[in-house]
Amino acid sequence: MILKTIEYHEYLNDGRYWAIKPFELGRINLFTAKNATGKTRTLKAINWLSTIIKDNVFNDHANYSVEFIDDSEKYSYIINNDDKRVTSEKLIRNDKVLIHRESTGKGEIYAAQLGKNIEFQIPETVIAASRVDTLQYPFLDRLHNWAKSVRLYAFGSSMKQENGEKIDKEWGYTYENSENSVGVYYAGSHISNIKEKFINTVINSMNAIGYNLDEINVKQGLLSNSDIKNDDYTLFVKENGRNAKVTQNAMSQGMFRALSIIIHITYHAIAGKPTTILIDDIGEGLDFERSTKLIKILIELAEKNDNIQLIMSTNDRYVMNNVPLEYWQIIRRLGGECTVINYQNSKEKFEEFKYSGLNNFDLLATDYIDSIWKKI
Repeated sequence: MILKTIEYHEYLNDGRYWAIKPFELGRINLFTAKNATGKTRTLKAINWLSTIIKDNVFNDHANYSVEFIDDSEKYSYIINNDDKRVTSEKLIRNDKVLIHRESTGKGEIYAAQLGKNIEFQIPETVIAASRVDTLQYPFLDRLHNWAKSVRLYAFGSSMKQENGEKIDKEWGYTYENSENSVGVYYAGSHISNIKEKFINTVINSMNAIGYNLDEINVKQGLLSNSDIKNDDYTLFVKENGRNAKVTQNAMSQGMFRALSIIIHITYHAIAGKPTTILIDDIGEGLDFERSTKLIKILIELAEKNDNIQLIMSTNDRYVMNNVPLEYWQIIRRLGGECTVINYQNSKEKFEEFKYSGLNNFDLLATDYIDSIWKKI
């Protein structure tokens, strides 16, 4: 399932009002804009939608209208809330209404085995789409699976470098859904039919960036501190020509960040499991060469695997110059409203710019961008 369109607003009729006007996403996206325009906030809004669906946890006054594409089916989901109370909710598959509820908590949901809509009454603080019943509501599984697959990585953060993961071997590959790269690596390296390809691909990708590694693995009891317990698993690598283990706390921040994202996207590519990867400030902390190579690897993996949606953000000119304009999402904020221009809504202008002889970054740095805004 791929997030195709999104519209979002919060605190309507309030000084805190902020909104993203509706726009279309591709499978590969790079949000670009000046600082304090809305790149990070947009990625967080997408991530928060996944939290609402999977955990039934609301952001104050958050309102969404989104569309998902799942093979040939289209799912539209609209949810509005005021002070963490649902005021309206609707789920539509193609043209069929599957969920419709009002602010009172009363509504109707389609029951698959009964073949008809049934009434329900739930608390105002609970979303109807949070129900889990694969027999009666199999359509909700797809929504929940999307929500569980979403990962937000802030590339400028530690990305849990200071944390290990407690792993029960009896649970095995279930750690694929971990938010810690330790758990995901454990899963990929312990599934018999993919482990060899997974391990080799992660090593080869890290070497392609320029780290020259012979081994990547997880081990119990390597580290122990206030955040890592004695029985926790942590990552380590062995560099070419050195027999010593470089533990995750000894890795440079840039190396650990790159490794974490490569582990996640490689696992889902090889296992064929859907995922939506959100990466804020992609390449932050890496030198130009490694940043460029990392982005190339991520885009290539996403291009080859229909189950992966990649959504990145940056305001780094070198990153922009190495990502095709077809993947750009350019944000402009006026007051509390953000508008996005992209290849989908401004194809003619984007194609015209390609033949200007200018670098991609110049699309933002010249007056050419103004001619696109006037059209929107």
